Amino acid sequence: MRAFIIFVVFIVALDQAVGAALDGLYRRTTSGELGGLINLALKQSPDILVLGNSRARHHIAPSILGPRLSASVFNAGADGHDFLYAIMLLDLWTRSHRPPGAIILNMDPRSLSRSEEELQRTSVFSAYFGESRTVQRVLLIRDHYARLKYLSSSYRFNGKVLPIIKNLIVQPDPAFDGYVGATDSMDVRADPIIAAVGQEVGQAAEWDVKLEYLKELAKYCRENGTRLFLVAGPVFTPDPVRSVWSARMSELITSYPGVEFLDLSERTHPELFAAQAQLYHDNLHLNARGAEIFSTLLASQIAERIGKTKLSRLADSTKFQYREDGVSGPHASISRR
Repeated sequence: MRAFIIFVVFIVALDQAVGAALDGLYRRTTSGELGGLINLALKQSPDILVLGNSRARHHIAPSILGPRLSASVFNAGADGHDFLYAIMLLDLWTRSHRPPGAIILNMDPRSLSRSEEELQRTSVFSAYFGESRTVQRVLLIRDHYARLKYLSSSYRFNGKVLPIIKNLIVQPDPAFDGYVGATDSMDVRADPIIAAVGQEVGQAAEWDVKLEYLKELAKYCRENGTRLFLVAGPVFTPDPVRSVWSARMSELITSYPGVEFLDLSERTHPELFAAQAQLYHDNLHLNARGAEIFSTLLASQIAERIGKTKLSRLADSTKFQYREDGVSGPHASISRR
């Protein structure tokens, strides 16, 4: 029995030591889809924070928004992720940063729906399991045995060891603002099938968990004077679902005071985006040329809505203090209380 206890203690100690070592290495990474981009975003202090999926990452150029809105901008969008990634990242971000002047969140017809694939991909936040109630809650939804698994420190880095080593070597350009533009254009004449690549399959019902987090996000922004813009971008192939969804979003946000929905799609701006194959990388993504047009339009729309309001928080005299419990200021975290 004594030998068994010693063995268990040894295993636990080894697990904690390995986990601590991997955590230390992981926190030094600032590149790579398996967490480095999270660390990079957490090191930024922009006036305007861009969040969302690959359409946010490839459509919204900070180099265009920044000068037009007289504010610093960082794009924290991520390929293969969506609303949950944005909410989890923002909850971590708010714990060590003062509220931004504005948040731009890309939205699509399935962004507020439940997606098992999206839930599984949230494991990228495993290293932060103990640092955020939002991160913890979402990760626990993924798996009935998740709470038991996360007792292991090394488990939090399962499948990430080689990416950590690789990303320790690869460091992003200090001027990198998160935006990645696609250089090529789709050619529907050469391959008509390409127009259907990435086509979404309808609109599913909103998930109450995501709606609750949207409510918390709206509250956070309202209480901290942060403008919240939900943005929908264009697609190449017109989709009736998107029209219905846009109307639904316009109705939905009436329940969330302070939230503004900007539908900047091929439907609302056909003169810019409709049937313009040269502006698209594929059916769902603009290329760099299209992103320039979209970002210019987005900046113009935001400028109209904020008027003379300054989004820059550089002159904000509000004191910000990081508390030991991980919550910064009275309204600085979007975690559920």
